[in-house]
Amino acid sequence: MSDHNYISQENLKYEFKSRNLPHKYDTDKPVFITYSLKFSLPEAVMAEYSQRKENWEKQLLELSKDDRAEKLKSKDGLIFAWFDELLDKTPDIPRILHQPEICDIIKESFQHFDGLRYKLLAYSVMPNHVHVVIFPLRQEDGEAYSFHHIIYSWKRFTANAINKLLNRKGSLWQKEGYDRLIKDEMELGRVVNYVLNNPVRAGLVKEWQDWRGNYLLPSLFG
Repeated sequence: MSDHNYISQENLKYEFKSRNLPHKYDTDKPVFITYSLKFSLPEAVMAEYSQRKENWEKQLLELSKDDRAEKLKSKDGLIFAWFDELLDKTPDIPRILHQPEICDIIKESFQHFDGLRYKLLAYSVMPNHVHVVIFPLRQEDGEAYSFHHIIYSWKRFTANAINKLLNRKGSLWQKEGYDRLIKDEMELGRVVNYVLNNPVRAGLVKEWQDWRGNYLLPSLFG
């Protein structure tokens, strides 16, 4: 898998245009967030993941200094994409989040503070993990709402509601997750493409619009 593949915009039936985004995206930064159900990936799967990273590092060392610096720019996104692929395709791990009632609980958690603490830009609720893109808003003191606190509120609300629905107790979400600031508008376009096409890559639907767990802020793209 190349970095060009995982950020491809071909399947998103919109053309990304930076002029469609408010000017504030030039200074404040959207955030890309991923978290998953509590489970452990099999040792064989983690060994494959480690081998991919090791091979990538070996290839890096064979490049010239300039080529190496250019290739390093894609490292975080590429390694994350490999891990995300394993989440989608590994059998025998919990897959419940796409069930309609559970999916609706997660959607409700995202929508509750939309426009108050953050602007909800896009998300994809997958069977065992969630991708979300938000733009944190500012509080009265001028400080942006902490996206770590936002994630915590999502997890707490959904864990209580889903456990109640399933008549179960205990932790629901993996403690560790993934989040990063999106540096500019073009990266935002690539990330949103990646998020919305997650169920397409996983073979769950043919078009991203057909996935119940997908959302895109209508005004984000032209």
